[in-house]
Amino acid sequence: MAQFMSNALAGFSKSDEDEEHDDSPHYRFIKDTLLPNTVKIQKELRGRKFKEIQAKLGEALVGMHRFQFETWPPDPSDEKPTDATPHKSLDEHLEEQQQQQQQQQQAAGSDEEDIESTIGDFKEAAKDDDLRPFDDISTSTYATAKTTSTNGSHSVESAATQIRQQQQHQHQQQQQQQQPSAKVELEDDPLTREPMDESITNALEAYTLIFTHPQKTNKACELALFCTTQLVKRGYLSGRAGGQDDLSGSGPSHRETPVEERPEPSLLHQLMHAIQKCGESAKDSVQTHVIACFQAIMMSPKCSAHEATLLLVIRSIFHIYLVTKNPSCQQKSKSCLMEICSSIVRKMEDSPLNENSLFYTDSYYLMRSLVKLSSKALQGIDDKDTTASNFLTRQIFTTNTFDPLALNNKVLSLELICQIMECAGDNICYGEKFVQMVQAQLCVALLKNCMSNHTQVAFISQKIFLVLVYKFKTHLKDEISVFMTNIFLRVLQSDNSTFAQKALVLESLRSLCNDPVLLTQIFLNYDCDFDAMNLYKDILFHLTKLSGKSTEKIPSNMSKKDAEEHFELSLAAVEVLVSVLHSFLKALNMPAANHSKINDTAGKKIRAILGLKDVGQFKLQQQTQDTQNQQQQQLDDPDDGSVQRGLTARSRSSSYNSSDNSLDGSASQLVADQIVDAFDRKRNLEQNFQMGSIKFTLSLKSGLKFFIDNGFVELDAEQIALFFLENKDKLDKTQMGEVLGKEPDAAFVKTPNTDPEKGGPGFFLRVLHHYIHSLDFEDLPFDDAIRLFLSGFRLPGEAQKIDRIMEKFAERFTIQNPEVFHNADTAFILAFSVIMLNTDLHNPSIKPERRMTLDGFQRNNRGIGENGADLPADFLAGIFERIKKSPFSLKEDDAAREKAAAEVMETSFFSDANIFGMSAEERKKKKFKSEREEMMSATEQLIRRRRGKTTTAEKSNVDSVAPSDVVKPMMDVTWGPIIGMLSQVLEFSTEERIIAVCLNGFVYAVRVASHSNMSLARDTFVNSLAKFTLLGSIKEMKYKNIEAIRTLMTMAIADGEYLGESWAPVLQCISQLARMRMSASGLDSDESFLKQESKAPVPKRQSNMFFKNQKEVKALQSKEMAEMNERAILETFSEQLIDNVFSSTVKLSALSLGHFIEQLVAVSKTELEGDTTRSITGMKQTGEGSQHGDDGPSIFSLQRLVDVADFNMDSRPRVIWTQVWEIMADFFAEIGCHRNQMVSVFAIDSLKQMSSKFLEKPELAETKFQRTFLKPFLLIIQNPETPDSNREMVLQCIDQMVSTKAHNLQSGWKVFFDIVMVASRDSNERIMVLSINILQRLLDDHLSQLCRLPASKTEGDEKEGKGALSSSEARNRNATAEDFVRMCRASLAFVQQDGPQMRYPIGISMRALCHSAIYADLIAEAQILPPVSGAQAEDPNAHGFTYDGLDEKEALEMVLWRPILDGLASAAKSTATSRAGGVGCLLQRGSVLAIRAILLRHGSLFSVNQLSAILRDTITPAFKEAAENDISPVVSITSESPAMSNLDFMSAPMPLPPPDDDDGLLKFEEAARRMDAAPKRPLGPSELLLEACFTDMRHGGDGDLSQVYKFANKEMRGNADGEQPFPDSWIATTAAVALGTLTDVASEVIVPKGKEGASKLWPDVADMIQTWCNGSDSWQPCEALVRVACRETNRFANRVSAKLDGLDSDDKSAWGVAIVQFFQETLSRCLDIEVALQDEIIQEKAKVFKRVADNDQDIAAAKSFESSTWASLVPSLKIRCIAAHFLQEALQSLNENAPVPPPVAKDLLDALNRSRELAEAAAKNEDIALAFQEAILSEWGMDEEDREEALMNVARLAQTQGSAMFFMMQTAGATNVMIQVLSALYEGEASGSSDSFAIPYLLDIMQDVFHKFAESEATEGHRISGGIKVAVYCTTFSSTIVCLLKAMIAFDKDHFESQKAAFFPMVCRLITVQSEEIRELVQEILMTKFGPMLGVASNGMEA
Repeated sequence: MAQFMSNALAGFSKSDEDEEHDDSPHYRFIKDTLLPNTVKIQKELRGRKFKEIQAKLGEALVGMHRFQFETWPPDPSDEKPTDATPHKSLDEHLEEQQQQQQQQQQAAGSDEEDIESTIGDFKEAAKDDDLRPFDDISTSTYATAKTTSTNGSHSVESAATQIRQQQQHQHQQQQQQQQPSAKVELEDDPLTREPMDESITNALEAYTLIFTHPQKTNKACELALFCTTQLVKRGYLSGRAGGQDDLSGSGPSHRETPVEERPEPSLLHQLMHAIQKCGESAKDSVQTHVIACFQAIMMSPKCSAHEATLLLVIRSIFHIYLVTKNPSCQQKSKSCLMEICSSIVRKMEDSPLNENSLFYTDSYYLMRSLVKLSSKALQGIDDKDTTASNFLTRQIFTTNTFDPLALNNKVLSLELICQIMECAGDNICYGEKFVQMVQAQLCVALLKNCMSNHTQVAFISQKIFLVLVYKFKTHLKDEISVFMTNIFLRVLQSDNSTFAQKALVLESLRSLCNDPVLLTQIFLNYDCDFDAMNLYKDILFHLTKLSGKSTEKIPSNMSKKDAEEHFELSLAAVEVLVSVLHSFLKALNMPAANHSKINDTAGKKIRAILGLKDVGQFKLQQQTQDTQNQQQQQLDDPDDGSVQRGLTARSRSSSYNSSDNSLDGSASQLVADQIVDAFDRKRNLEQNFQMGSIKFTLSLKSGLKFFIDNGFVELDAEQIALFFLENKDKLDKTQMGEVLGKEPDAAFVKTPNTDPEKGGPGFFLRVLHHYIHSLDFEDLPFDDAIRLFLSGFRLPGEAQKIDRIMEKFAERFTIQNPEVFHNADTAFILAFSVIMLNTDLHNPSIKPERRMTLDGFQRNNRGIGENGADLPADFLAGIFERIKKSPFSLKEDDAAREKAAAEVMETSFFSDANIFGMSAEERKKKKFKSEREEMMSATEQLIRRRRGKTTTAEKSNVDSVAPSDVVKPMMDVTWGPIIGMLSQVLEFSTEERIIAVCLNGFVYAVRVASHSNMSLARDTFVNSLAKFTLLGSIKEMKYKNIEAIRTLMTMAIADGEYLGESWAPVLQCISQLARMRMSASGLDSDESFLKQESKAPVPKRQSNMFFKNQKEVKALQSKEMAEMNERAILETFSEQLIDNVFSSTVKLSALSLGHFIEQLVAVSKTELEGDTTRSITGMKQTGEGSQHGDDGPSIFSLQRLVDVADFNMDSRPRVIWTQVWEIMADFFAEIGCHRNQMVSVFAIDSLKQMSSKFLEKPELAETKFQRTFLKPFLLIIQNPETPDSNREMVLQCIDQMVSTKAHNLQSGWKVFFDIVMVASRDSNERIMVLSINILQRLLDDHLSQLCRLPASKTEGDEKEGKGALSSSEARNRNATAEDFVRMCRASLAFVQQDGPQMRYPIGISMRALCHSAIYADLIAEAQILPPVSGAQAEDPNAHGFTYDGLDEKEALEMVLWRPILDGLASAAKSTATSRAGGVGCLLQRGSVLAIRAILLRHGSLFSVNQLSAILRDTITPAFKEAAENDISPVVSITSESPAMSNLDFMSAPMPLPPPDDDDGLLKFEEAARRMDAAPKRPLGPSELLLEACFTDMRHGGDGDLSQVYKFANKEMRGNADGEQPFPDSWIATTAAVALGTLTDVASEVIVPKGKEGASKLWPDVADMIQTWCNGSDSWQPCEALVRVACRETNRFANRVSAKLDGLDSDDKSAWGVAIVQFFQETLSRCLDIEVALQDEIIQEKAKVFKRVADNDQDIAAAKSFESSTWASLVPSLKIRCIAAHFLQEALQSLNENAPVPPPVAKDLLDALNRSRELAEAAAKNEDIALAFQEAILSEWGMDEEDREEALMNVARLAQTQGSAMFFMMQTAGATNVMIQVLSALYEGEASGSSDSFAIPYLLDIMQDVFHKFAESEATEGHRISGGIKVAVYCTTFSSTIVCLLKAMIAFDKDHFESQKAAFFPMVCRLITVQSEEIRELVQEILMTKFGPMLGVASNGMEA
């Protein structure tokens, strides 16, 4: 119907072709919304009075009907250039509209006059000399400015005209005074210039007419406003109004143009003025539409309204807010204003900073207007005086009524300011004009409003202040400190401020403390600034002080309401302090759950009381929360140009760890460190200053010295004077007066000739002069100058000092004020008189009637002027009155007097309450009024001083510091006051809310302190909380104690990560908790099970028994109390809660878990000591309140430790768990040795279980976790205090793990072997047997697990050969080798290597020796591969120990061999006694046999260098040492003849063993493996050989190992001939086997290596033989060793010939030379020793005769004196003879098997010849013969007389008992060898050679020997004459003659014939000798050699 009507009125009908537009939004809007509503308006406004509106509406309807079928918005491509614009229709109607508006009359509302005063503030706010003026502000619409005559418009027009004229004049002055400024940059938004359709223009014009029509209806207004709003929102309306971009008459460019000449204003401007007029309606619905319309226009991107138009909108909406009675409408208007203000600021912030921009100007004008509105005082609430110096003179708390519109005006203006400030970004915060306005205007306004008596005003003002604190902190540093100290903190401190005032301050501080950024900035800007106060510290101090009031006793006269408010304030203060900790957590991004729920209970209640609802949580905090959600997006796109930039700027700047101007993390941390360093320095300085102040108070000199020494001031009079002035309020004023009044010649230092300025005489006087010269008295009244002067110190009491001080003052005052006094004397006299006046007037001891009057004062000062004149009377009267009114007094004295007076008045009858009936509340109001006036006055003065100061626009480095970087120093300042407050409040409070807050504070503090590494703070908080649990003490547990326990448990579960080293009290509490639960449950405690001595049970006492003494009563009470506490614990806390503490350890970090374990171990130690009843405080319980005594240990924590290990073992990486386990390992090792057997067994068993679980998983490569984990077992068994049973248990655990987990063992092998090594040294045989069995079982059953080989041997060899081993494989090889070496050492540890007594059963040691053979076989078979690196030859105990001098490969190979060989060598030289089965030195012989088996079976594997190292460094040194250490009787046995030995008991060397495949050995192996204990594995070569040798030795075999299988299953038979002689002698039992081993190795291993073996290896063996044969410089061998060495030499000589046949010629020649050289060198060395001994004997004899000759001493006595020396030398000489004899025999055998090579024959012959000659000469030496005879007699035991008589008959002694036998045999032996060598040489020489070497040599020997033999035969005969003599030579040389004769027979015919002349006599002389063999050889020579020459045949016939 409406559509029909509109079409009808417009004269249109719809055609079918228009149906195509039905679906268009544009079409639907025009058709369904705009047209119907416009038609409704037509209907509503019928009549002639609306004729013009109807006409305009008709035009609009026609246009709309057309417009609805057009495309909107139009396509730009379809537009055509045209001169006409859509605005042309607007221009046609502007004039008409203007005329209509001039004829309309405006209706005034009922509240017009009341509102106008408020609205006018916007008019006044726009006036500023420095800004562009607004003429439009002064009128309601632009049209009214043109109205000239109707309905009171004249006054408005005249006022507007007057204002414009003033503004024009001001503008002209500005243009004259200033240079032309840059043009205003216009924000030319093309959207605002988009054309509007003519129909829309007509509609808007019609709506404008409706809004301004005096008889308009509300419905029509509503419809028109609705249509306008829709047009704006849908983008149909565009335009500009009021700004520089508005070029119409409404723009500021025509503001100076007369009204008549101005062009028409813009349609938008007219429309908004019209809407403003419409908004004056009292109809709520109209007002609502006006708000919506204005909001749409201001938010539209196509509408641009600025400056005057903008303020018009603000004023209109403001007006609606104030006059409307509809809450909904009021809320909408407020929301609209908020949104408009926010939009304006955001637009300004989104654009570049330009003070001439529209947005900047709009924001500034808006802000300034609101500030002025907020500055108005509220009549009836905040009355003020007319004087500028005093803000509040009336009573503050008044009951007068006040204007609600003014209040709403102030509140809304403050809320809008707050909104603007919260949206403000850098353009406002660092814009110069804004900063100046904030400093000069806003701060003053806030000062007034913060102290307002209206809660809402004060609250919002404080909100604004907090925003300023954050955003303008750089510019308002002084103002902020003034506000905080003079307003906020003074209110908190004052006892007279009201609950509301304190509550508001607390809420402000709550918001501040809830924001980490704000809190941090306060700390950085003030507490870290040397020149600023410690604001953050002061805030904490006042909050702490207020919090502590909750513990004070409430006065009895306090009402219930007051008491409740008092408590809420204290609780709120506690909450704020806890909020500080919460802010720290937020800065650190740490959790703090349920903070607002617990920590804002008092805050919510206070806000409810004050009617603030929930506005207490400022938007500042909300934005901070938003920051956390938007932070990343803001950082990624910091230059986002959206309208939200204002918020994002705020959000970015409030980010905890980053900000708009923040640096990167490292730079921020650097700046933070610098600032914190400054804070530390400032704090140190403050502490030092405080200490210096105390010292100064006690002694001025020591105090000054302290200040000088610590750099506060220099030792300079002027500097000290300035120091006093600067710190006059901090130093003791009495002492300062003493300094200034010191004697003129007083000095500070005693050094002579010191400058007075630097402390010399007169120093203090100079300080006084400089002090006074630093004061400015110019233009000050005389008494004020004195007042200023005396305000810095207290005058001393001595008159002379006062004179000096005042005299200098008078001089200074006269100089600065010459017009007052012409000379200083007048000033001095008057000054003294003024001081006396002050004392007289204000001394309470002087009665009022006796006090000085004005006349008296004037009379006293007569004639003191110039030339005796009087001073002016009014001058003196002024001084008198001012002093009477205000005495000279120090602030400290004033405060003390006021406090004392207040205390007196409180209790006095004459108090105000008693006299005037004033209540306590009224008195408080009165007092606070005075305080408020003082605060306001002082604060305003300080703020106004800042005006005019230059403000920097640069951001401080402080802004770039992230809060997290300074949490630690802030916490350092915070935790001390907070811990005291929390502890105090929690101690005395019982209210649940405050208990919850305090406990929350403990949790937060622990988190912050832990994160900041503040261990002291964290420990203090945790310990304090633990003490509040009362666990372990006999006190009744209350609610707070239970909650403390709950908090502690919750902290342990949720915050365990933050506890660090503070776990100790927590775990102690848990231990006590578990104990109490167990007791309450009726279960027996650990102590009852673990205590070793049982006690009789204590009978339960009857409750009704009679106690005879108080002690028993107290004990029973304690017991009942403990039982009650235990029941409470049982009911409250479940076992699951305790379990959760330990199970939650899986969530801890490695470091935190380590701390947990450390403290759990400590608690467990305490429990195991039996201190289960010790309280958390560490004090012992008193009484008998608990059934748990300290007589037994508890294992609760120990069990939990095992549980924790079980929880974390598998859930953590092994590397982490190993670090943690290292902490537990030592503890388990300690507990494993606990004196309580059950405890130690539990520990070891727990270790076994954990180890088994740990070993279930194989160890990762390249790690050593198993080694660490199994270490406690080693520590337990190493502890000497560990009982044997525990040691056995450890070994059993090890045995079990080897049996079950060997497949997973890697690095753990090392620990196992170390344990076995330790067990090997145990004295308990069971332990030793168990440990050796572990090794045996390992070798028999688990060898494959130990030998971690590659997949195949060839693969490993190929890799090694190619060097392709990876680093992991290389490390594994090294680890395996290291484990193998330790296993070898573990086995050899059972082979005793030191000490005389055998520690081990010999069977264990022999089994260990067999292990060494097994190890050798493993190495030889490459089942164990050498390491690939790490070889070293320095430290025998370190890994990789090998031989020096080898190449890398050889050295690495020997890493495996050396520990085996060294161990065996050490055992071989052991001095321990080891016998069994009649066989001695079993250990030593077994070790040698082991070496022999290894070298014979595997010696070929060694290189020459390796063998040389083995012989040189291991075997030969050991054998030599063993021989040298033998001190048995064997070493002193000497034979009487080389041919007759006294050492037949010596053991024989072992024959060479059969080969590996010998049938006898194989049979032995088969038989051995059938034994019960035999291993299933096959025996290796060396193992089999060694086992066979041991079996043969045990059964007394002959060494034939091919037959040893016969002994395999037989019991040990031992030595069939009984016990071996000298069984403990190494030489007698082992030497032959040892040296035989060397000769066997030489013949079987060394000789086959050819000439390299001869040159490098044989010297080592030869050196050993030579040593045993000839000894060394420090040691001489015994005959037994000599015989062994010579015998082995002979054996080697007999065996070497067969070996040499298998070598090539070079090798054979090299060996021949080497062996002959060995014999030659050995023999030569032997002869050298022999010669030396002979000479020594002769020298000793010569000494005897010399002594006789010199002293005329009896020769018998002299000989007796020296006989002992002779006797000691004879055995050595005999041994040399024996050595030479047997060496020559060995040479003879060698020559028979392998002739001596000619190249070395000569040297050998020379040595032999020397031996022959030497022995022959010695045989003839009577001195030597006598020495031999004396030695024999000495051995027989004859005394001197008998010996002398025997010597007399020496001729009758058998010559065989003398020296001849020894030397003749040596001679004969040498001769025989020479003959053999020469004969062999002869055979090798060419026949008939004229240069034959052998023949002449042989001839000489023959001649000599034949001659001597014949002489001996002739002289001595062939029988014994006299019964005792024989032919020694004949007997000795018979074999030599035989050799010579055989050599003669061997001569060829030519050589024989050439020497026949010499031969024949020789032969003939032997015809008659007694030897039949010789005669036969002589006969053969004669017959075969000489017979043919004589023609006689060999048969005796003629030839």
